[in-house]
Amino acid sequence: MEKLEKLEKVVRKKAIWNKLMGAGLLGLVFIFAGCSQNLARFSVATTSNLPMTDLTKGEYVKGKDCIFTFLWWGFGNTSNRVSGAVAKALEVSAKKGGPSDALVNVDISESSWQFIIGRNCIWAKGQAIELNK
Repeated sequence: MEKLEKLEKVVRKKAIWNKLMGAGLLGLVFIFAGCSQNLARFSVATTSNLPMTDLTKGEYVKGKDCIFTFLWWGFGNTSNRVSGAVAKALEVSAKKGGPSDALVNVDISESSWQFIIGRNCIWAKGQAIELNK
């Protein structure tokens, strides 16, 4: 009888341990999860109003606006991130000596990763243009 009770205790402990390991594994799946998605697609993106008449096209440039996260809470400037990514792409073009009035054929996307701390970025990629005045 005593051996049977010891065996039952061992079986119960193993069952509890297996449940805890399963819950821990499921928790790790959620912690290591990441995602990426396309947020928007524009034909023209700019941070100011521009008349579109005569323009000069430059090369395709990329800009990003990122925030850091801690326990799924974002820290940093969480507003106007698409505009920030577009502005940074235009800065890249200006630093290369290219046109920097606006972007055409713009692709806006978002990517993130998370593990207690993480990072979330908005990307803007488009062709820089300059309006000929």
